[in-house]
This record gives sequence, C-alpha cells and structure tokens, in this order.
Amino acid sequence: MRQLIILLITILIFTSLLFGLSDRELAISINLSGKQRMLTQKMTKEAFLIRSNIDKQKNIERLKQSSELFDKTLKGLMSGDKSLKLVAIQNENIQKELKKVQKLWKPFYKEIKKVINGRATDSSYKILEKNNIPLLKEMNRAVGIYASHSGDNSKLKLANDINLAGKQRMLTQKMGKDLLFIKNGFKSKYYKSDFKKSQKLFTKTLKGLFNGSKELNLKGTKLPQIVQQLKVVEKLWSDIQPILKKAINGEDTKEAIDRLDNILIEMNRAVVLYTKSVNRQKQRLKLSSIIDSFMNRNNQLKRLVNLSGKQRMLTQRMTKLSILVSSNIDKEENIKRLRKFSSLYNQTLNAFKYGDKELNCIPLKGKSIDEQIAVIEKKWKPFYQHIKNIANQKDKDGKSLKFVIDKNEELLKVSDELVKRYEKSNTSQNYLDRARLRIVNVAGRQRMLTQKMTKEKLLISKGAKEYEPKLQKTIKLFDDSLNALINGESNQTVVKPTNEKIKEQLAKVKSIWEKLKPLYMKEKLSSKEMKTIIRENPILLSEMNKMVKMAEVEIEY
Repeated sequence: MRQLIILLITILIFTSLLFGLSDRELAISINLSGKQRMLTQKMTKEAFLIRSNIDKQKNIERLKQSSELFDKTLKGLMSGDKSLKLVAIQNENIQKELKKVQKLWKPFYKEIKKVINGRATDSSYKILEKNNIPLLKEMNRAVGIYASHSGDNSKLKLANDINLAGKQRMLTQKMGKDLLFIKNGFKSKYYKSDFKKSQKLFTKTLKGLFNGSKELNLKGTKLPQIVQQLKVVEKLWSDIQPILKKAINGEDTKEAIDRLDNILIEMNRAVVLYTKSVNRQKQRLKLSSIIDSFMNRNNQLKRLVNLSGKQRMLTQRMTKLSILVSSNIDKEENIKRLRKFSSLYNQTLNAFKYGDKELNCIPLKGKSIDEQIAVIEKKWKPFYQHIKNIANQKDKDGKSLKFVIDKNEELLKVSDELVKRYEKSNTSQNYLDRARLRIVNVAGRQRMLTQKMTKEKLLISKGAKEYEPKLQKTIKLFDDSLNALINGESNQTVVKPTNEKIKEQLAKVKSIWEKLKPLYMKEKLSSKEMKTIIRENPILLSEMNKMVKMAEVEIEY
C-alpha cells in the first residue's frame, strides 16, 4: 500500500511539473525540441556541402548559425531561455534525456567547429557521418516525452501533430544529407535505402496532417491557415519528385537540396501556425460549432451574402488597381492595395469551403453552392497568378494586365452567381427575412459597382471606347439601386428603411454619389477631375460598405 502511495505521488509530481506549463509554452517546447531534430540533419548536410566545395562560404555561415542555434536551444530546453520563450521543465525523465543529447552533442559540436574553422580532417567527417543519427534519435526521444504525455492530461490535443509536422522539417534535411552522402560515395546503397524511407514517410505524414492518421496518431486539421500552408508544402513536394528521382542517382544534387530547403521553410511556417493556434482554436471542432453559439442560420446567410457580394466588388477593385499600377498612378501604394485585396479574395474564397473565424464565416454545404465555388476556383487560379505578376512588377510585356482586363468580368459573373445561390438557399417563409437578405445583396452589389465604374472610366480614358455603353449601364444600375435602397422597391423585394442610422448612412452615400456622378457621366475629364474620381471613389466604397454591414447586423431595419 505504501509503495502504491509513493508511486501515485511520483506520478502526480511528474504531471504537475510537466503541465505547470501553459499549452502555449508546451507547444513552443515541442516545436523547438522538434526543430533540434531537423538541425542535426541540417548541420550534417551543410558540413558535407562545405566538404564538396558547394557554396562554401555561404554554407560555412549557415553551419555556424545552425550549430549556435542548436547549442542555445538545448541549453534553453534544459534551463530556460527568455529570448526563445522556453520555460525549463524540471522533470527527471526529460532532463535525463536532454543530458544524453548534451553528452552526444559536445563531441559532435567540436567537429562542427573544425569544419567552420577550416581545420576538419577526414576523421571529422566520419565522426559526423557516424554520429548524426544517434544524436537525432536521442533528440527525437526527448520530443516524444513532451508530446506523448500531453494528450489526455492537457488541452493540447494537437501535440503529436505539432511533433510530426516538426519532424517533416527534419526529413527535408535528412533527405538532403542522404543525397550528399550518395554523391560523395558514402555507403551509397545504405543511404539510397534510407532516402527512400524518408521520402515515403514524408508523403504519409503530409497526408495525415491533412486528414488524420490512426497509424501515426494524427488528428488532422481543418483550420484554414494551416490547411493553406500545408497545400503550399504539398505543391512543392509534388513538383520536386522528378528531381529527387535524378538526385538519388547522383544527378542534380544541388537543385534537389535547394528545393528541399524551400520545403523546409514552408514546413516551418506550418509548424509556427500550429503553435500559434493552440490557445485560440480547438482542433476537431468544425468552425460552425465555434460560431453557431452566436450566429443563427439567418444571420449566417446574411454574412455569406455580404462576403460573397464583397467578392464581386473585389474582382473590380483588383482590376482597377491593376490599371492604376500599370499607369504608374500612386504605384507603391496601389501595389500594396492590390496585394492586400487579392489576398482577401483568396482568403474569403477558402472561407466559403473551410470557414474562417477572422471573417466570421462558416461554410454552408450544398451541392449547388459547392459546384459554384469550384467554378470560381477554376477562374480564380490563373487570374490570381496574373494579379501577382502585376503586383510583383513582372508584367513587363503587359500580358498579365491584358488577361485581367479580358477576364475580370467572367470572374465577376461567377462570383455574382454564388451570391444568388446563397440567397436562394434561404428557406424562410418570412417576408422580412427574405427582404433583409435581398437588401444585403443589393447594397453589397453597390460596392462592386463603385469599382466597376472607375475601372471602366480608366479604360475609356486609355482609348477603350467600347466601355462607354458599359459605363452608362453601370451608372444607371448604381443610381436605380441607391434610390431603391432609400425609398424601397417592391419589385426587387427591397423595403424602405425605418432605422435612423441606416437612413443617415444612405444619405451620406447619396451625398458623395451626387458629387461623383457628373464626373462619371462626363465624356472627357481633365487630369484634375480624374484624380478626384480616384481619390473619392474609395470613400464612396467605404460608406457603401458601412451600409451593407448595417443591413447585416442591425436588428431593426
């Protein structure tokens, strides 16, 4: 009985010492101890790049940084380090394992310093080749202790996902190291086999990080930012496969290693996102369950109509900004805006599928809506690439600008169709519910029209006369819709507002519009008048956007 009590006390002490840390602190420990695994392979790879005289000076500097970081992190894990945000865990098992790592690290670091200082011998490289895996294994055991004891006793349910996402970083460097050993004639048969195992494990783990894996004890993720970052890794991993096939036979080794380093960078970004998400988001819960507590279906639909309506506006705003950038008008500022709003379009499109807490968006599932999102994605992918070309000033021949001008209304059309499908999904028989949804749509469309008019006016000023009748239609539609919002229009199911705040906001919009309308209507504008449109148009958009938000959230309309 006495022995049982002692055992229970020991377990309690172990648990309290380990989990005196917050989930955030524990996540950082798992992340950085996991990063140590990667560094064992990165240092070995960099040492052999130096030996092979590949980018020698650059790799000497990298090896110096990698080894100093490993040394500092190891000390931080054992004793704490404020600069690394590491809190030491005074747990016997973890400290014992870290001391084993330290014992292997000291002679390993000694040989690393010789490589950095140009005093390495063949013996130094043999020591590194022989001992990098034992160092990796002991470091991996330490990570395992952090991760395996967090599951049921902590809120940190993603511990193993952080662990294995971190391990992916190590695998990129291990594969690079193996390719160098193959190239240098070190046990080629053994390292080819080792490389293929790492390659297979990377693929399996990446799939598990997306979808979960019982075999790897991975939860999987639906968090939009992490999913997007894993997709970046997935694309790079898919693209590198033909090069790895050549590299394992001793060809294109440098290119393969460079590309693996790119994957390391992107994989590290994913690990950082996992770590940051720990205290804010609960894995295994759909975003709908997070937001449903304060959003009913009707409010959800209004939000989706608002956001999808905003997407219509962004198609025109991006096009307008592309023209302004290409025309050298406030170039630097408009490049920033172009990047910002193209990123927002992309984020919102993903939110329609996966949800996004930042945007207060939860996905609405349905065949019709899912099909339309797929249609938009197909149009958006090349459009986004051309927008990036313009924003990154790579559109020297003007092909990207031409593509954006030619295709923006196709993207607008399919974006508009999604708004309609969201609106049609409303099953409420209540007239006011349907009317409010319609108002959010119509008011949201006004935002788009502000940008479309400016885009068309800019194109006309550049000699594209075919846009003149389009501009007249856009002006009329904005004018008619604004009158409907102010006075009501039964044919459009738009009710007249009684809410004083909404009425005041519409009056503000009308005041700005009355100043701008004559300029849009005028056939030829002076330089000063065009600058007035460019300056005042964002103000009109901003005030219209406030009106949409009111239509969405105000209890009384």
